[in-house]
Amino acid sequence: MSAKKLLLLFLVAAFLLALAVTGVAHYFLRPLKAEGVAQEALKQAGLEVREASYGLELIPKAPKALLAFYPGARVEPLAYAPVLTPVAEAGYLVVLLKVPSGIALLGKERALEAHQAHSGLPWVVGGHSLGGVAAAELAASEGLPLILFASYPEKDLSQENLPVLALFGTEDGLLPPEKAREKARLLPKNARVVFVEGLNHAGFGAYGPHKGDRPARRPREALWREIQEEVLLFLEGLGLDAPPPPQAHR
Repeated sequence: MSAKKLLLLFLVAAFLLALAVTGVAHYFLRPLKAEGVAQEALKQAGLEVREASYGLELIPKAPKALLAFYPGARVEPLAYAPVLTPVAEAGYLVVLLKVPSGIALLGKERALEAHQAHSGLPWVVGGHSLGGVAAAELAASEGLPLILFASYPEKDLSQENLPVLALFGTEDGLLPPEKAREKARLLPKNARVVFVEGLNHAGFGAYGPHKGDRPARRPREALWREIQEEVLLFLEGLGLDAPPPPQAHR
């Protein structure tokens, strides 16, 4: 075979390989877009909604604390608006963090950026699925309260004294209850661990079905209300409150 034909075959093979790699990357990294109900939740809320470089801010009139929330892998941050908008309406400034390629572990600094922008507020970190792994790492390093949706820390935090709320679903196909109970041993001993009846993995947001998941067994509006109640109960129990503005001091 001539050198010209060998070169041509090499170029064709390289092109096909590149095409295959691009296709695989697109399949595994394609975003899970928020459903229309997420945008509706923002429209109906009495909040200021602001786009920032680090995320989407849901701002109440007088924020008493900041919740910086990491999305699950490839999930559009807006997808968590139906669940977390009522938390913002209750007085917590919620930031739905934007992370590179939809992978929270590639943008762990985004929560720190949100905190720097609102440094006068006490803060909490949280996350769903892989986003919870990033949140747990930051909570451990910064000594922060932590909220986990269908997630757990990579490292053993059982000896740490961190306030933690960990919510799991009984119908989760990606993190089944038996595995979730095992992983919950990595949490601080005082962690509040709740299994929400009928909730699946994708039910923590509004982005459609998740491959490998099981169907939810209750209406998602009822599941979202239960999640919201747990989150607000946890946040209120922390006793967080922003200091008054300087002009209020006497």
